Amino acid sequence: MAYIGRGLVQGTYIKLDDLQGSFNGTTSTFNLTSGGQSFKPGSASALLVSLGGVIQEPIESYTVVDDQITFSNPPTSESNIFLIALGSAVSIGTPADNTIDATKLRDPFGTYTGTGGFTLTGIVSATEFRGSGKYLTELSAGKFISDSIGITTNTPAGINTSTLDDPDLVGLGNSFQGMYISNGMIIHDNELTGAHYIGTNFRGLMAGPVTIGGTLTVDGNYVVV
Repeated sequence: MAYIGRGLVQGTYIKLDDLQGSFNGTTSTFNLTSGGQSFKPGSASALLVSLGGVIQEPIESYTVVDDQITFSNPPTSESNIFLIALGSAVSIGTPADNTIDATKLRDPFGTYTGTGGFTLTGIVSATEFRGSGKYLTELSAGKFISDSIGITTNTPAGINTSTLDDPDLVGLGNSFQGMYISNGMIIHDNELTGAHYIGTNFRGLMAGPVTIGGTLTVDGNYVVV
């Protein structure tokens, strides 16, 4: 007969294969099939289950995992059953490469853990970076060490210099250690050990008294204050 309103839309309802032949009063879990093929409804709520003429409540009376249904009480062989799938699970698939842009990503991006990684271009802002930093580029990865006081380096450090690998800094550049900068002070060790050379274009300054425990060759200037 005629009606007023939107057109009727019928979903895809699937009657699943009968399970009664597998009931024995002991087994609780059974495979779900349709036409002999494995069927995954997606969730317990996607099934209409009648057992022994009584509609069963999802989760309370049965649960579904993948293509298996588990009853809270094992059905007996006399229990007739019918199962109706209220639609089919739909796979959303995997996006193709280079199809997701920044507007589709959550802000903030979130936390990444594990091996491997992703590449970001432009300026990256973060409240903190964790780990040793050994995988970072454009930075002396793994050279900075944090302790309870501040940050130390495990190799010589140059400030506003292009390199420490200079023949006029032999010893100073290659075995430099024992200098601390804090609160406006520069603090040195009180002994200079190893072999050192100060080239003609360089100046050396230490707070004395200082013990020369190794060899110091000076073609530039060396001053002890």
